[in-house]
Amino acid sequence: MVLLVIALALAASASATSAAPFAFCGLTRTVNGFDSVRASGVTCRAALKDVAAIERGDRGKWVCSRAVHAAYERACRRGEALIQVLERTPVPAVRRPDGTVRLANWVFRRDRRSLLAHEAGRAWVLADRAPFCVPDAPREVLVALRLRPLTPHGGCFG
Repeated sequence: MVLLVIALALAASASATSAAPFAFCGLTRTVNGFDSVRASGVTCRAALKDVAAIERGDRGKWVCSRAVHAAYERACRRGEALIQVLERTPVPAVRRPDGTVRLANWVFRRDRRSLLAHEAGRAWVLADRAPFCVPDAPREVLVALRLRPLTPHGGCFG
């Protein structure tokens, strides 16, 4: 019986200190373009909203740091909650039969020299004008739209 109580106490202690698993939340539009976000200990809706605010300079109670040579470029912590702005989107961009491209929670389409985007239930917005460059437009979307790279490392497309 004593061993069972000790085992339960250790399990409770471990679960209280271990971080919640990360969830990929999708893309959020910021002052810098589109950022891929994952979160732990906070809802995705809040994480997407908070990353947009953080990129505007409104960190609130989030403490943020930049990463080098990591899967993420920025990590922000508030208590046990953690959000990360990812270097790459962990889901593929999907080209649809109508010529649009879905990447996570956004849909993109090209209209002559403009790239338009929208989230479900919202109006199309101007994402970028040609030439289309990362991060104003997600690289995965530009590749899925079959645009040709204009720069050696594929930062801008035409």
